[in-house]
Amino acid sequence: MKYNQYAYVETDFDQQVKELIDINFLPKNYADWNFNDLLGKLVKMTIAEAKTDAAKTTKLSEFAVSNEQTLADFLKGKPESIGTAQFYNVALQLLGYHVHYDYELADPTGFMQKNALPFVQDISDVKKLISAFYRLLNTRAKNGQILLDVMAGKGYFTQFWGQNKFKFFNGKAIPVFDTNKVIREVVYVETDLDTDHDGKSDLIQVTVFRPAETNKGLKVPALYTASPYFGGIIANEKRNHNVDENLSDAADWNDPQYVHSPIVKAKQPDDSNHPATEEAVHKSSYPLNEYMLARGFASVFAGAIGTRGSDGIRITGAPEETESAAAVIEWLHGDRIAYTDRTRSVQTKADWCNGNIGMTGRSYLGTLQIAIATTGVKGLKTVVSEAAISSWYDYYREHGLVIAPEACQGEDLDLLAETCQSNLWDAGSYLKIKPEYDKMQKELLTKEDSETGQYSNFWEARIYRHHADRIKCSWISVHGLNDWNVKPKNVYKIWQLVKKMPMKHHLFLHQGPHYNMNNFVSIDFTDLMNLWFVHELLGIENNAYKQWPTVMIQDNLQADKWHEEKDWSNELGQKKTYYPTDDGELFQDGNGKAQQSFVDEGGIEFKKADISESDWLYKFCLLYTSDAADDMASLDLGGLRI
Repeated sequence: MKYNQYAYVETDFDQQVKELIDINFLPKNYADWNFNDLLGKLVKMTIAEAKTDAAKTTKLSEFAVSNEQTLADFLKGKPESIGTAQFYNVALQLLGYHVHYDYELADPTGFMQKNALPFVQDISDVKKLISAFYRLLNTRAKNGQILLDVMAGKGYFTQFWGQNKFKFFNGKAIPVFDTNKVIREVVYVETDLDTDHDGKSDLIQVTVFRPAETNKGLKVPALYTASPYFGGIIANEKRNHNVDENLSDAADWNDPQYVHSPIVKAKQPDDSNHPATEEAVHKSSYPLNEYMLARGFASVFAGAIGTRGSDGIRITGAPEETESAAAVIEWLHGDRIAYTDRTRSVQTKADWCNGNIGMTGRSYLGTLQIAIATTGVKGLKTVVSEAAISSWYDYYREHGLVIAPEACQGEDLDLLAETCQSNLWDAGSYLKIKPEYDKMQKELLTKEDSETGQYSNFWEARIYRHHADRIKCSWISVHGLNDWNVKPKNVYKIWQLVKKMPMKHHLFLHQGPHYNMNNFVSIDFTDLMNLWFVHELLGIENNAYKQWPTVMIQDNLQADKWHEEKDWSNELGQKKTYYPTDDGELFQDGNGKAQQSFVDEGGIEFKKADISESDWLYKFCLLYTSDAADDMASLDLGGLRI
């Protein structure tokens, strides 16, 4: 597997020295050191788990420079240079690779070339030695992290805890904030909605994780994940709709656009600011946020209306849902009020936030990023939207047909609302909310119109692409080309609009299904996002806009190969029609044959079998793989359009 590194920023020697000294890796008087002593010093600095010089020195004998010599013995000879193979034998061991299991001491650079690991030739003087270590600290280890992050996990950066400032290395934020002292608090943001019709504005519960230094005046950006699942989900797979229903003729009706219910707001408190009085009990639920929290970026979660801790009713995909989720950004930016508790009497401000907000999340979490971005809300600087829905009609319907996500056959928009109505879990909320919830469930069931699959104003209001012209923030979309939950047409259609807009935009297309992008070893996505957030939310010029191509597409045959493209559009492809040959083993273009027919009897056979979908799939695959060679000639496949 190649460890592709797109996030490494080419850096001149003077800047390398400055950054290495800033993290206490390189001695300030390095020019006074001879080659041998500096080599030993820098290797020992990399061994972060050993906390004293004596402990570090003893560990030098655990490394080998060749088949004949340990590093400790090599240094006893007081060398004035080190061979490329000798240096990278040690380097690979520092990166977590094992001699004889992963690579051989006779050819370390051959292994590195195979795995796309960078190396420096001819380390013959102090300057080259420093550059070699700078590149090594930015090289991905066996576990996929860069070596600097491996050192961080061993406690290297604890020396900087409490310094009340960000630190950067190679354009990216480094973990100098003590996550053991993170402030974990809950506040209640007031919306302009009353979806539960109690005459009072709906409050949204917001959970914040932020560095302790923010209580000492440090202003930090916020990474906000709008997650309807954050408070938990109500799982009830047995209640899914029957998928074996015939569609009826479409009725001639349209759903009127929503209007706000009248609200009597509580008397606004004075403009004073008070600390939160409720401690968060939920944990951060998105890995990218966790990664950036130690680097000084606050992590914010909210489920929007109808979720646990919040008022209101779930109305999947509706403008009310978008508005309630966007209210959190308005509070973070200083444009909306929040309270310390439900009494609505004491205000709390996000005065720790620098006013710059980015959004993260996959699936429904990514969907709400698109929804909020299309409002043009102030303070939202960037979105990193993974596997997101840009049209709920495209998610649950297909040109009048009723469809569903891959593993959720029979689900529809009303049932997703039920899944996320987690404020029903609290008995007091249940008593208050249940009657209005039941009404909304009936309304959603009626207006989603699964009997006809008809397009209507109800679905029109759930197509975020119609408001793409309001987008002001920079944009990153991530999607799996084999995603059968949120199908790629959702990202394709929003990309065709975003790519024409002036803000900076990027697209990642991988070959996986409904995955998080940071699961892929073949690309340093997390490091790229670090670079991106530092630029977008902290305003640091780090070459982020030029660091990688506009479109990155994973090869469908070689998982560690990524294609660098300027765009993704239908015009770039070709369409050809192929037919099976007479022997059934090869496909060829047209060749004048009449198009063959194809009769799909799978549905009939599936019903006759009376087994589960997973059992059917297993039996089909088993039959196909065992009998494919014999049966291919007899299959009537028809024209296969590729």
